[in-house]
Amino acid sequence: MAQIFTVALAQIGSRLGNVEKNLEKHLEHVERARKSGAAFVVFPELSLTGYMLRDLAYEVADDCKKALKSVATASKGIYTILGFVNEPRPGIYQNAAALLYNGKILGVVPKYYLPNYGPFEEKRYFKEAGVKDLKVFNTKYAKLGITICEDVWHPEPCEALARLGADVIFCISSSPIRGFYGAKGKTVGERSWEKILGTRAIENTVYMIFVNKAGAEDEEYFWGGSTIISPDGVEVAKAKHLDEDFVIGEVDLNRLVRVRRFSSFRDHHQDFHNLLRRL
Repeated sequence: MAQIFTVALAQIGSRLGNVEKNLEKHLEHVERARKSGAAFVVFPELSLTGYMLRDLAYEVADDCKKALKSVATASKGIYTILGFVNEPRPGIYQNAAALLYNGKILGVVPKYYLPNYGPFEEKRYFKEAGVKDLKVFNTKYAKLGITICEDVWHPEPCEALARLGADVIFCISSSPIRGFYGAKGKTVGERSWEKILGTRAIENTVYMIFVNKAGAEDEEYFWGGSTIISPDGVEVAKAKHLDEDFVIGEVDLNRLVRVRRFSSFRDHHQDFHNLLRRL
């Protein structure tokens, strides 16, 4: 297993409901990442469809199936992670991520926590995932897990994936601008994301790779800021603020060894989880 590899952060915007046009952009970025020598190329949440779908969520699943096959075929020698609308059963829809490689769909991961506050109303359209959907993928470069946006605002998915063996956790996101600009021109949401990603990396001794949508869509504007955070909480790579971008960052699994020697991650008191389950 390779100890050092690179990841391409494909921080794009998507045309709402236009899977065909969004597919073109995906294929362009997959090819760009392959030419750069990246091991992975990662897109934002619902990158094939756009985020503010509302009732369009019911109309794009078939187009997503066709697009997934096209991106999988294009993903020769490079792992691709993207977001799409999955229809696991007729009339049941999920906000989901797919891992593609060498013409194959290696797996699909639905979103565990569906936000239903502020501008978000995902529970109206999507079915949430459960623990049965937890997957750790054993790739040629690393063991990895995949989360989607709100999942990382709760500690359980990342902890579960890390305990199942993931050394790298990808988080694909469509996080819009929220709150007023403050220190260093960052909104409340952006500052919160930086702290949460660093916390998840340190507490689970994993790399956190965050890819966010950028640009305007419907009445929202997405702030980008995709990043790679090392297991000791250090920012390894950072994409532009507000605009589309394409950034290559390095993942060095040797850092895991050094960090885990001085980490309490090995300690786990089940009694706390038993208590929380009863509350």
